[in-house]
Amino acid sequence: FEPLAKKNVDFGGGLERIAAAQIDSPDVFRISVMWPIIEKLQSLSGKKYESHTESMRVIADHLRAATFLAVDGIKPANKEQGYVMRRLLRRAIRFAFDLGIEQNFLEEIVPVIADLYHDDYPEVAEQRDEVVATLVKEEKVFRQTLRKGLNELGKFAKDGLTGEELFKLYDTYGFPVELSTEEAFKQDIKLSENWRTEFDAKMAEQRERSQTAAKGTFKGGLGGQTLQHKKYHTATHLMYAALKQVLGDHVTQHGSNITEERLRFDFNHPEKVTREQLDEVERIVNEQITLDLPISFKEYPTNTAFEMGAIGAFGDKYSDTVKVYQMGDDDHRFSFEICGGPHIDHTLELFDGGKKFKIVKEESSSAGIRRIKAVLI
Repeated sequence: FEPLAKKNVDFGGGLERIAAAQIDSPDVFRISVMWPIIEKLQSLSGKKYESHTESMRVIADHLRAATFLAVDGIKPANKEQGYVMRRLLRRAIRFAFDLGIEQNFLEEIVPVIADLYHDDYPEVAEQRDEVVATLVKEEKVFRQTLRKGLNELGKFAKDGLTGEELFKLYDTYGFPVELSTEEAFKQDIKLSENWRTEFDAKMAEQRERSQTAAKGTFKGGLGGQTLQHKKYHTATHLMYAALKQVLGDHVTQHGSNITEERLRFDFNHPEKVTREQLDEVERIVNEQITLDLPISFKEYPTNTAFEMGAIGAFGDKYSDTVKVYQMGDDDHRFSFEICGGPHIDHTLELFDGGKKFKIVKEESSSAGIRRIKAVLI
């Protein structure tokens, strides 16, 4: 043994426990850097902390953590740190639903957190607008499907939940599996004995679909590599990015088929896409084509690609390096996907012969999966 230069006792107190002891409270959520968040939640919900303690504690804790993750540059995603952030946010939003807060509320909470920590962590206040934008975007996406997902989950109250049904909740309604199993426990819904194995099997199927598409082969067939195929392949990337803008980041490819006459694209979404939404997707795609975006690719280390925002699927296993296609330059990067190609060189080539991008059909492919057919005419 060696004597310590500074003798102390490590009793596991931590700053928050010491702060709670200082105000003679057993509740760390009543300290000065937490209680204003609780007060804001009471104001927004019209409910008291004493009668809704768990919900308010979860929301305050999770949103504070998510705020600091956002300050560090993390964005909600289906992989690694981004998935941790997504789980925190969606669990907080779910508990806000229990409080009766059904409107977007993160833009009200994040400024409170920024004000509480601006002296010790000035970067929180400096990046407040960017953090609010990041978290609010995720909130809007999840709220689109939250109620439908809860209703869907409630259908299994009698027969219980299988891994396949948990995957549907994840894939169609954006429910992280941890949130679904927690919800099942709260509602006394039985889980099948092999739910984890069943869920993992469905995830593996999705990874296979994603990897097939990433190689540029598109399950169901990229029919060839003629100029028309390249054009429709490029149009598919543009439409995919536009769908995410219009419908939300939950949109994930579930299949694609390209011929010389049209493209067909399957993706998860819980309801029919409205004509207004389709018109907006068309407008965005045609706008990006008009901008004559350059199309290029680079190979990156896989981790670097995801850190840069490349689209990939949760749980995918890639080689050490991946090819990433970018549409646009670094100042205006519209699409950034792991893909094997091939593509045209500039988006304006899609308008050769006076053609425009047009969605000609939107329909259901299967439960929770929508299908779009589009042409260049």
